[in-house]
Amino acid sequence: MAELIVEIVSLEQAVWTGTARMVRVRTSEGDIGILAGHEAVAGLLRPGDFAVDPVDGSRVEGTIDSGFVFVDNDRVTIVADSVELSDAAAA
Repeated sequence: MAELIVEIVSLEQAVWTGTARMVRVRTSEGDIGILAGHEAVAGLLRPGDFAVDPVDGSRVEGTIDSGFVFVDNDRVTIVADSVELSDAAAA
């Protein structure tokens, strides 16, 4: 199964990095789900929830303030003003 390389960063720090099967974020165009093989895209993030289904481990969820998402060659980079992980994801 193909995988995504995911990096989530806030202005202060790297928040989460790893391999995943799926990423879901809210953009100015609406919610998008990103799987391996997704076309290249850059978008503006809207404040809201996000989710990452890692290859290993439990789902990572949280909220993102405004920022950007970049997808290219099975690499997803999320750069946000602030990122807050849910309690389960932060543990």
